[in-house]
Amino acid sequence: MKKTICSLFFAALLLLPGCGNKVKVSRVVTNPIDLNYSFHREETDEEVLKSIPPEYLSQMTPEMMQQAITMIRSRSADGNSAREAADPVVQIYKGRYYLFPSKSKGYWSSDDMQHWKYISCDKLPIDLYAPAVMVYRDELYWMVSDINELYKTTDPEDGEAWQLVTDKLVLYPEAPERTGHDPDLFPDEDGKVYLYWGCSDVDVIRGIQLDPENGFAPIGKEVVLITHKEAEYGWEQPGDLNEMAKPGYNEGPNIFKHGGKYYLHYAAPGTEFDSYGDGLYVADSPLGPFEHADYSPVSVKPGGWMTGAGHGDTFQDKYGNWWHVASTVISQRMNFERRIGFFPAVMTPKGHFYVLTEWSDYPYVLPDGPVDFAKNAPWTGWMDLSIHKTASASSQLEGHEAAKAGDNTIKTWWSAATGDAGEWLCIDLGQVCRVNAVQPNFADEGFGFYKADAPKTPYRYVVEVSQDGQKWQQVFDRTAATADNPHELLVLDKAVKARYVRVTSSAPVTGKFSLFDLRVFGLAPGSKPAAVTGLKAGRGEDARRIKVSWPAVPGAEGYVLRWGTDPDELYLTCQTEAPEKELGLFTKGQTYYFRVDSFNGSGVTPGVEQIQVQ
Repeated sequence: MKKTICSLFFAALLLLPGCGNKVKVSRVVTNPIDLNYSFHREETDEEVLKSIPPEYLSQMTPEMMQQAITMIRSRSADGNSAREAADPVVQIYKGRYYLFPSKSKGYWSSDDMQHWKYISCDKLPIDLYAPAVMVYRDELYWMVSDINELYKTTDPEDGEAWQLVTDKLVLYPEAPERTGHDPDLFPDEDGKVYLYWGCSDVDVIRGIQLDPENGFAPIGKEVVLITHKEAEYGWEQPGDLNEMAKPGYNEGPNIFKHGGKYYLHYAAPGTEFDSYGDGLYVADSPLGPFEHADYSPVSVKPGGWMTGAGHGDTFQDKYGNWWHVASTVISQRMNFERRIGFFPAVMTPKGHFYVLTEWSDYPYVLPDGPVDFAKNAPWTGWMDLSIHKTASASSQLEGHEAAKAGDNTIKTWWSAATGDAGEWLCIDLGQVCRVNAVQPNFADEGFGFYKADAPKTPYRYVVEVSQDGQKWQQVFDRTAATADNPHELLVLDKAVKARYVRVTSSAPVTGKFSLFDLRVFGLAPGSKPAAVTGLKAGRGEDARRIKVSWPAVPGAEGYVLRWGTDPDELYLTCQTEAPEKELGLFTKGQTYYFRVDSFNGSGVTPGVEQIQVQ
């Protein structure tokens, strides 16, 4: 059934880039956030085996263990470096934000969510997966997967100030040697403390109460909270498009409380897939019973330059605004090649929770006060002008040609033939445009394995612009850079007019000078595309899959497919370049509503037509 709703046009304007926002240039950021992400390093056999959940490891023969070690090592068999940071949690403590991800040899702190200071830490077993944090009685607590240890501090700015609280967090009384993977700590308002954990394509997600008066010993037995239901919930099935007919991994539980309700979200189907996201269950008590939120997954980004929004943590900033920090996907050099994204989130009057991902890899403004993201989304309105534009370079490697630096995906990259100073990449925007920001996303081609104590050579470069390809104006100078900034968003105080944007290496790098993409943000002259009409949609033979199609709009460079289980809550999205999209992340028997927006370098046009699929 299809209906045209004129009022949708005006409601949609509130969620379009830049609508209702005055851009505060000094507060503009984008995803992935720019951190000194740790390089993967060659690990010992013992370290490799620690990445395997204990319940699987205990069932392996020595031959199976060696096969697993070989397989895991093969993720970086080409000798290329791969950075990783994922499974992030954020905690506000003493007025500062603290960001703890996996495998980072430390953590970060910030007073504004924009500028992050790295804190190295040797007092914690921190170079493992999926940390958990909480504030309890004015102290900051921390634990990590597969080690039954709990630590605390009152001074997280000092990475050496952590103290061991207990090394006896026995989660399974009948099997004390078992540990929990992907933990989450939750202190309730009544002073009770709970622990959640789970990471498996077979096992369930569990929870248990802890006793802080008795060394945080478990109280009673664990409770099963979430089981696998991929046959019903398509988003739990593996694959970039949820096309693989087998159970995915249910993992990364994370709980928060609002309006007397407990919101427990969890990740699926696997960290290497574009479809990686977070679903949601809701309960009236911290150990349930939990009821599935029919609008799940609530955090998902299956399309666009950066994909994935799973294994996240939900928090409120200093002003009470909702945020979801989550893992994003590269997974080319190794499965766990990942980055971190911050996504604004919405809690609706109906008590529904959604994560906004539609323009999250475009520049957005960090608020400096309370904002209702449902009515005033933070996007600047600057479009990506580099998508599929002509690129040229000083040199290139086979398989990593210049065109890969403007192909609208972080999963490919351009590489120069050397790491010498003077290597360059240039994007031709096709016409003179208004340029507001440039983001060179460096790809680390040929860097080799990095040991924990190896020095990192920062990228040093200049960015120039030109209207004719002859006369060049330098707009950014990073020739004296000392920090490792692989995803820095360079924002101009005042926009410039340019057709060509060039980045040139000004100092040698360890491997080769390379970029995933050279992204250029601003506005192109001309008109926005027309509104999308003529939507068609229906389920396939597999009721978890829905295909939506529409007539191509002249002048459109891409589309944003929006959907939800409520016609007034189309907060879930997927960016696509084709005038159709089939996704397999839907729930059997659930009614959905769809709308499609169109966009080009001149801006976004909201759809005026909505279609229902029962």
